[in-house]
Amino acid sequence: MEHKSLAAGASLLIGAAYVAIGIIGFFVTGFGSFLADTGDTLLFGFASINPMHNVVHILIGAFLIAMTRFSTASTEGALMGVGLFYITAFVIGVIAPDNLTIISMNGAADGENLVHIVTGVTALTAGLLSSARSDAAAKRRGLTA
Repeated sequence: MEHKSLAAGASLLIGAAYVAIGIIGFFVTGFGSFLADTGDTLLFGFASINPMHNVVHILIGAFLIAMTRFSTASTEGALMGVGLFYITAFVIGVIAPDNLTIISMNGAADGENLVHIVTGVTALTAGLLSSARSDAAAKRRGLTA
């Protein structure tokens, strides 16, 4: 049986969580006011969302799940890329409160910023750790210099 990488497990877990959150989000927002700034519409009582934000969550989750079907290196890269994406979203959400209103985020106090930084750091760390493990395993097998 093939050994699954840390990146594959983390991508599957984070991806499934994001798809589920996106679907649950539609029960809160419905499908109307797709791009509206609905700062008072909260998921789990603290994270501002709108239908566009739900779609973003579903697409990123589906991307991470799909990447588990490719090579370990591809999955690691995807996980690190998504991690950096979410860290960037956190920085933008905290520093520039008017820039993420398309996904109904409004400033540093928005609970979604917490979700973004936790996801970003977790995904980036898992991708980097998995990459280090892959590199160490390749060196043990004599596949790298």
